[in-house]
Amino acid sequence: MLIIIVGRGPLAKPIAGLAKRAGHIVRWSEQAPATPPIDESFGLAILVGSRSSVEADLANVAAERLQGLVVVDAIVPTQDTRDDSSPETVWSMEAESAWIAQRFPEARIVRAFASVPAQAFADLLNRPASDAPRLAVPFAGDDHDAKARVGEFMRDLGVEPYDLGALDSADVLEPGGALWGKALSQVELLEAVGRLSGDG
Repeated sequence: MLIIIVGRGPLAKPIAGLAKRAGHIVRWSEQAPATPPIDESFGLAILVGSRSSVEADLANVAAERLQGLVVVDAIVPTQDTRDDSSPETVWSMEAESAWIAQRFPEARIVRAFASVPAQAFADLLNRPASDAPRLAVPFAGDDHDAKARVGEFMRDLGVEPYDLGALDSADVLEPGGALWGKALSQVELLEAVGRLSGDG
């Protein structure tokens, strides 16, 4: 699958490295030609790093190449991505989704990766793909087919996808959320989600 990575930050290189190791073709935004070859279409766009880095890189990609994509939102919220740049403002998932939808027409958005520390992915890249236990990566989205594609991509990377449900359930993946900044095994994630739902 052809992947485009838009943005920069600690997550970008390990995810790109894992994708390449799994046999995917990775293009950074500045490597994406404005007029692509006829048979070249992106399977996934991964937005990674701060929103400002993503916005800067979007200038390198022709708008028509972004239409209808499955977009993995791995943007790490920073003060400048919050509603009014106030440290006291709660970062708004709805505002972020609206911004992505505006920049990526008809995008199918899946929130993933950003809640897990970048070092966990770097560690995966530096050990054999078969090593256990597998890192579990939670994700959320509203489009079933988009989530299926992202889940398959995650398995290719050597991580275990965990579907949290609709995009509005992704608040647990944001700063201050119960799963933010956690690198968990599948069993640990199941236990954490069980506690959140009152079943643990």
